[in-house]
Amino acid sequence: MKFFIIFLLPISLFSQVVNVEGKRQSDENGWSGTIEFSFDYNDSEQIDWEFNNTSHLQWDNNTWSLLLLNEINLDRAGEVDFENDGFQHLRLSHHLNNNFSLETFTQNQFDPVRKIENRKLLGSGLRVGLSDGNFLGLSSFYEIETLTDNIINKDIRLSSYLQLDFKISENIQWLSTTYYQPNTKQFSDFKLSNESQLNFNFIKNLAFTNTIEIIYDSYPANGVKEFSYRLQNGVQYNF
Repeated sequence: MKFFIIFLLPISLFSQVVNVEGKRQSDENGWSGTIEFSFDYNDSEQIDWEFNNTSHLQWDNNTWSLLLLNEINLDRAGEVDFENDGFQHLRLSHHLNNNFSLETFTQNQFDPVRKIENRKLLGSGLRVGLSDGNFLGLSSFYEIETLTDNIINKDIRLSSYLQLDFKISENIQWLSTTYYQPNTKQFSDFKLSNESQLNFNFIKNLAFTNTIEIIYDSYPANGVKEFSYRLQNGVQYNF
C-alpha cells in the first residue's frame, strides 16, 4: 500500500494520452485496486466547489487480465469551470506467455475546458515484457474526437509506449513511461507524452518523489497550447 503527500504542484494539466501503464494494479490473481471520492464546497465571496472520483480496478488470473479505470475531476468557482475533465478506460488482456499479451481496449474521454467535448477510441495491440518492470506496447486504434467548436475528427492512430523501471542505486529509482500516437493519414499529426518519476528512499519505506509529465500535440484544438507540462513533488510511504 502507498500513501502520498504532495506539497508542490505548480502547473496542472490533463493529457489526452492516458498513462494506462502507470495505473495498472497488482498482477496477483483476483481483484485489486483503489476507489476514492472527494467533495469540497465553499461559499464565501462566491460559491466554489470541487469533486473528484478515482476508481482503478483490476482482475487477473494466469491467462486473462481485466483493467477498469475511471477518473472525473470538476472544479467550478463563480459559474466558471477551472477543471472539468475525465475518462473511462476498459482493457482486456490475454496472456500468451510470460512475455507476450494481446490487448483490446476502449476509452471515453472529455475535457471541454481544453476544447475536447468528447473523444472515443477502440483499439487492440500487443504488450511485450522486456524485463522486470520494463514493457513495450504496440497497437492501433480508431478515434472519434468532437471539439467544442463542433469540429469532428475521425482518425486511425498507431500507438506505441515504452515503460522503463531502473534502480539507479540502493536508494534511487527512476520510472518512465513514453507514448507516441501518430495519425496514419498524416504522420506530422501526432501526440507525444512522457511521465517520469525519480524516487529517493531516505529512510526505510519512506521516499521523496519528483515527477514531471510533458505532452506535445502537434495539432491541438484552437486556443490550446501544443506543449504543456506538470511538475509534482511529494513524499511516498510504503507499508
